[in-house]
Amino acid sequence: MNEAATKAELLLQALKYIKKFEGKIIVIKYGGNAMENEELQSSVFQDISMLSRLGLQIVVVHGGGPKIDAELAKRGIKKKTVHGLRVTDDETLKVVVKTLKSVNKDCVEGLKKVGVRARDYTSGMFLTEAKDAPGLGHVGEIIKVDSMSLLRPLAYGIVPVISCMGKDAGGQIHNINGDTAATKLAEALKAEKLTILTNINGVLDSKGKRISHLSVKDIPRYIENGVIHGGMIPKVRACADAVTHGVKKAHLLDGTVPRALLLEIFTAGGIGTEIVK
Repeated sequence: MNEAATKAELLLQALKYIKKFEGKIIVIKYGGNAMENEELQSSVFQDISMLSRLGLQIVVVHGGGPKIDAELAKRGIKKKTVHGLRVTDDETLKVVVKTLKSVNKDCVEGLKKVGVRARDYTSGMFLTEAKDAPGLGHVGEIIKVDSMSLLRPLAYGIVPVISCMGKDAGGQIHNINGDTAATKLAEALKAEKLTILTNINGVLDSKGKRISHLSVKDIPRYIENGVIHGGMIPKVRACADAVTHGVKKAHLLDGTVPRALLLEIFTAGGIGTEIVK
């Protein structure tokens, strides 16, 4: 009886968060170890299924960096980067497109297995132009997001699954940074929340303790003193851009924690780092 009472109490606590987010748009950037590990992948898909069934409008934006790296190595193509961005020449672009399409298909099929009405909505989503940096090749800067084409399927409970690719006015395909794509989409949809799944437990202070709540105005100081460093810098900046441009909240979340999405949304303390304006 005690165990049953505890479960009932937890459900009651979750109810207020369910009411709060019902009908709201949540953009989830899916990638990292949560994509590579089958057990964690299943956990993420089940969380998305639960969120969708509870009335949240979910959009999934996925990357595929490790899988692209593996395919390039398999073909004997050397990976090149400039300022952390993948140099995408003609040969690399073919691998990127093929791999992202495969990842998207796997995501859609995996979500459908747990009852999600998932579909690939990549085509035509991002209008891009070549990123203004020398030597990057087919890497795109997003100049327009076709968010209107997502509102109807979202209202009908469909979960769009979007790859990080865009086309320019001439039809040239561009590779896009995944965090940037998710951020721009969240801004265009005026999402309630942007959640970026990472491989660590959010932003950690100098003692390794998680910073649960982070204001945009504090970010430059944390970067300057090295608390936010390396690969976390672009992710934190992406979250900051989102909340600066109309997204209510953004989260950096450890995708390797089972039930991470449910714990973050439906508990008072949450997990990861919440970034607000």
